[in-house]
Amino acid sequence: HSFPTRRSSDLSEMKFGACLADDMGLGKTVQMIAYLEYARVHFGGHALLILPASLIGNWQKEIDKFAPEMPYQILHKSELKATETIEIKEDYFLSITTYGMAVRLEELKNREWDYLILDEAQAIKNPGTKQTKAIKQIPAKMRIAMTGTPIENRLGDLWSLFDFLNQGLLGNAKEFTDFTKELGDSSGEIGRASCRERV
Repeated sequence: HSFPTRRSSDLSEMKFGACLADDMGLGKTVQMIAYLEYARVHFGGHALLILPASLIGNWQKEIDKFAPEMPYQILHKSELKATETIEIKEDYFLSITTYGMAVRLEELKNREWDYLILDEAQAIKNPGTKQTKAIKQIPAKMRIAMTGTPIENRLGDLWSLFDFLNQGLLGNAKEFTDFTKELGDSSGEIGRASCRERV
């Protein structure tokens, strides 16, 4: 498995987002760090990574190991003294924050990020939640979702993920739900043929 930098650049140029959905343990974090380091060296810009708070330490350790020259900042209360406030500093290529903080940090929406990456992206599987809506409002030129479980319980999880990556690609929520119901009502080959025709 790999996340080729050239293919990623092509997707970015065409304004398409990318989903990195390797199974757990296959190195999604290292692949993403390699991509970000390539982007930093060749294109520059600013990247925003949103993840569960429990993964902050792991990302710090992996960046320090595999991309020690990459300047990054942590946008989270746990990294500050009681009197300090969270501030996005321009001299960092990568800003890292959590899903919880992304809802509260209005500053994230006041700029267009060059890269917006979600780790454990199944966190936005429910399109109606405040968290999902807030994250989808963050402007970005390139969007990347990392998840070992793009579908956890139902196909609607996949719709919400692709609504973040490539809005409109799978239609709106109702159209996608109607389509999946139609597939469920169709037997075997008929359902697969219908799917091929629409894709």
